[in-house]
Amino acid sequence: MGVIQVQEPGLFTTVQDLGREGFGAMGVSASGAADAISLRLGNRMVGNHEGAAGLEMTLLGGMFTFLERALLALTGSDFGATLDGKPIELWSSFEAKAGQTLRLGPTRSGRGVICVFRAGLR
Repeated sequence: MGVIQVQEPGLFTTVQDLGREGFGAMGVSASGAADAISLRLGNRMVGNHEGAAGLEMTLLGGMFTFLERALLALTGSDFGATLDGKPIELWSSFEAKAGQTLRLGPTRSGRGVICVFRAGLR
């Protein structure tokens, strides 16, 4: 079973990690998160390896329901995030309980990242 159920994906929400180096000679770029710093810091905040995949959003967030308990961090641009209607602070980790819904609205500046550490929390 997954941890997150996507209710609304938002605009250009993608699963990103730090990319794949070493294939340039074959014409393949490294790719990865556009905001690699936010991904690295968010992953550190929740105890993941800094290159673990996260959800990267551009301009418009989405709505995500948690199917089990999880530790999260929101980094990057301010999307006015709320968890069950209560505001969530950027650049800090927080817990979502099973059944709670995270909503992220529009932003005026760029990208944001959601990093998740799966249940069985510390």
